[in-house]
Amino acid sequence: MSAGDMASAMRDRAGSFVAAQAAAGRSFTWEPAEVSRLDGVIEAFVRAEPDSAAEHDMVMSMGSYLGELLVAQAGGRWSYDQESSAATVLLPNGLVAYPHNKVAKRLHHGGDHSLFSYFWYATTRQLLPGSASRDCA
Repeated sequence: MSAGDMASAMRDRAGSFVAAQAAAGRSFTWEPAEVSRLDGVIEAFVRAEPDSAAEHDMVMSMGSYLGELLVAQAGGRWSYDQESSAATVLLPNGLVAYPHNKVAKRLHHGGDHSLFSYFWYATTRQLLPGSASRDCA
């Protein structure tokens, strides 16, 4: 898959997230401030006790949305890590972000994997007070 095809596929998946959230009565835009709402969406999603297919769809769509916010805010670009078989966002600050992996960690391991903290570090390389990790995976 070419870099352009990868970016297009991720944008399409991110659009699926925005559309699904709108259908649920939650409007999301493409502004970086929206990342502050993603942890709450995950919490509500987990409370609904989704099946594994719904979890996979959430990881793929929300991960793509998170990645698109990184592309827009930080000037990143989509890539693919062959070794880990994962879509990544290469950031101009030298970090490689794995937004789908991070959404999966947030979904399965809770608030210790805050998507807001992740986004903040990926775009600024600064930890939020109380953050313990610089994990971009």
